Amino acid sequence: MSSKPPNLTFKVVLLGDGRVGKTSLVLRYVTNAFSEKQEATIQASYLTKRLVIEGVPITLSIWDTAGQERFHALGPIYYRDADAAILVYDIMDNDTFLRVTKWVKELQLMAPKNMIMAIAANKSDLVRSKKFNIQEAESYASTIGASLFITSAKSGTGIDDIFLDLANRLLQRRKSMVEGLSSTPQKKGIVIIDDEPEKEPPPKCCS
Repeated sequence: MSSKPPNLTFKVVLLGDGRVGKTSLVLRYVTNAFSEKQEATIQASYLTKRLVIEGVPITLSIWDTAGQERFHALGPIYYRDADAAILVYDIMDNDTFLRVTKWVKELQLMAPKNMIMAIAANKSDLVRSKKFNIQEAESYASTIGASLFITSAKSGTGIDDIFLDLANRLLQRRKSMVEGLSSTPQKKGIVIIDDEPEKEPPPKCCS
C-alpha cells in the first residue's frame, strides 16, 4: 500500500501598484467572485487555495499586499520568505508596468534567490480591440525568467492559468531540489563544476 504524498505548501505574494486589481485577481481565483467596488487593501490579506498536481496535494498560501506607496516599506515582510511572486499591472496603464520592473529589482536584491515569478497583465476586459500591446512586457518577462499572462479578474481570463503555472514550476523546483539533495547531499543540490585546472596533482618527484 503506497503512502500518500505529503501536502506541499508554497507562499505566493502579489505585488503591484494600487488599483491594478491584485485583490480582485486573488478573489476570482480562490472564491470565483468579482466585485466592481473592491476596497483598497490595507497592508495585506491572506487566502489559501488547495489543488492537486501530478497527484501531489499543494496548498498555495496567497498574500495580497497593499499597492499604495505608503505601504511600500512593508513589502519585505511579505516577500522575504515567499516561494513565488505574481507582479500585477494594469494593461491600460504603462506606469503600473514600470512599477513592476521596480518591484522586480527589489526582489532580485532582497527576496530569496530562487523565487519564481509571473507577471499578470490585468484588466484585459477593458481593452476594446483585444489587441494587446504586450511586446515590451513579454521580452521583459523572458529576461527575468518570468511567465507573462493576460488576465482579467472580471471575466476570469487567465487567472487559473497563472496560478497553475506557478504551482507547476514550484513543484518541479521542489522535485529537482529533493533529487539533488538525495544524490549529492554534500553539495546541497547545487551543481558544482570543476573548472579549476590549475589545481593539478603534485608532481611525482624524487627526493
